[in-house]
Amino acid sequence: MKYKPQNAKSKAQFILRSLLLPFAFFSLQFASTRDLSDSSRVTLLTVAPGDELYSAFGHTGIRVTDYKNNFDVVFNYGTFDFNQPGFYTNFIKGKMRYMISTDRFDNFMDAYVYEKRSVTEQELKLTVSDKQKIFAFLYNNALPENREYYYDFFWDNCATRPRDVFEKTLGNRLQYHTDNAGFQQNKTMHDMLHVYVGNRPWVDYGFDLILGMPCEVIATPRDQTFLPDYVAKYMGCATVDGLPLVVKNESLLNFPLPVHERDFLPIHLSLILVFIVFAVWLLERKRKTHYFVFDFVLFSTAGLFGVLWLCLWLFTSHYSVPQNLNMLWMIPTHSMVAFFLLKKNKPVWLKYYFTTNYILMILLLVGWQWLPQHYNIAAMPLVFLLSFRAALITVNLHFKK
Repeated sequence: MKYKPQNAKSKAQFILRSLLLPFAFFSLQFASTRDLSDSSRVTLLTVAPGDELYSAFGHTGIRVTDYKNNFDVVFNYGTFDFNQPGFYTNFIKGKMRYMISTDRFDNFMDAYVYEKRSVTEQELKLTVSDKQKIFAFLYNNALPENREYYYDFFWDNCATRPRDVFEKTLGNRLQYHTDNAGFQQNKTMHDMLHVYVGNRPWVDYGFDLILGMPCEVIATPRDQTFLPDYVAKYMGCATVDGLPLVVKNESLLNFPLPVHERDFLPIHLSLILVFIVFAVWLLERKRKTHYFVFDFVLFSTAGLFGVLWLCLWLFTSHYSVPQNLNMLWMIPTHSMVAFFLLKKNKPVWLKYYFTTNYILMILLLVGWQWLPQHYNIAAMPLVFLLSFRAALITVNLHFKK
């Protein structure tokens, strides 16, 4: 049955409702003192991707309903507090604290009516005892002393936590049968992101630049459940005591997926930079000189990005960013070596440094399709222009007389 919103929607309303969350938890405390009735239901809610980046992968919630006890609450593992101490420091370090929150079902749904995001519901076939056990587990999780957890994008997020709730409460009675269940085949964790951000070229490019080798592992069906849609698939192929877990699928809200403009792409920016480099080279030929200041800007910028990837690798606990092979062309040492390009009397070793850099860039271009880490096609022109300028520096320093 389609969900019918009850009230007019506005952003102000949703802000006001967020201030009423303590009252939602109060009603949850009241319900926790009662046994669920035989008419209670536990369902899995799956929200489609939204227009904003934070909502690009969708969302998951667990709904517990008991109309005899006038109780209809959604448990949501995807909330966080901007005002938590050290919010930005924790975000950079990879120690972001998320929490489980509760809200009335109507409030939960009205937010997605406002955002125009589809919502589907899977009803789970469980005994009253199982429902009570799941509800008690969720309630205990939602207590102030238990509700926070350290978020990990791939392994511990708002989709994997609901999956874990059912596994921890149902134990070995819960079995999955993933063959022919719609899971991706021979896809890496990195590839799974492309399924969702392939239509957002700049976001896709950002992921390709920042993610490292740990994301290049084949994603099993269970691994794919870091995405809400695949949690729904996982529950859809599950059995409890040999019987199907999901007995009903229903669309509560139905909106088209957001469409994103694709006018100016990362590859366009890269080609513009290549054009600028060639224009500078032609000007150098005409004036019989070499603009080392231009090379300083180019290589120091590449080096600073390399330093950023190196720091993310060494000084954060993010699973996904170590061993980033983008540092093979955005080389961290460039950030220091580039300053020697500004010296009037350049050290002898500088020509060997850029000769080595030129050879490395050529090897990257030749072996592009065989690299163990996915490189975005928009990076190829950048690797080429770095190799081109490195070659010009080498020639200039070898024949500077």
